[in-house]
Amino acid sequence: MKSYFAVTILRGGLLAAVAIIVVAQVLYLPWYSGMIARELPAEAYMRWPILTLAILGLLCVQVVLVCTQQLLSFVPLNEVFQPGALGWVDGIIAAFLAGSFVCLATLVYQAFTVSGPPLWSLALLAGVMCGVGLALLVWVMRTFLVQAIEMRAESDVVT
Repeated sequence: MKSYFAVTILRGGLLAAVAIIVVAQVLYLPWYSGMIARELPAEAYMRWPILTLAILGLLCVQVVLVCTQQLLSFVPLNEVFQPGALGWVDGIIAAFLAGSFVCLATLVYQAFTVSGPPLWSLALLAGVMCGVGLALLVWVMRTFLVQAIEMRAESDVVT
């Protein structure tokens, strides 16, 4: 019963995070990029490419949250160690790699246009490295999940 309560709270938090990100993608980022374009007319041409990259980066975060949400739905049903969970784990890995690519694309785009402050470039580089590192970590955890699925299938045959 305790795990059901924890899963319910976590799923609610994930849904709230997805909703906040949608609001940021649809309302805040377009408004903010327009404001920056008005204040810095010489760099206004960067508005749409950077806005697109920001929205894509947040989309990667949403994919991770939705995949995690779906994996949590397996917990109350005691189906975590089922082959159906692997697709959602693969989605998380793909989203981390895509997020790394978005950070790298932003870094490259800004290198050929107006680069931001050095701290921003370091943050983007950290985003690339963190995305790849998290994808590798989840990949290792996926191999553990595959082994657990195989062990469970073997134990189901025995019993």
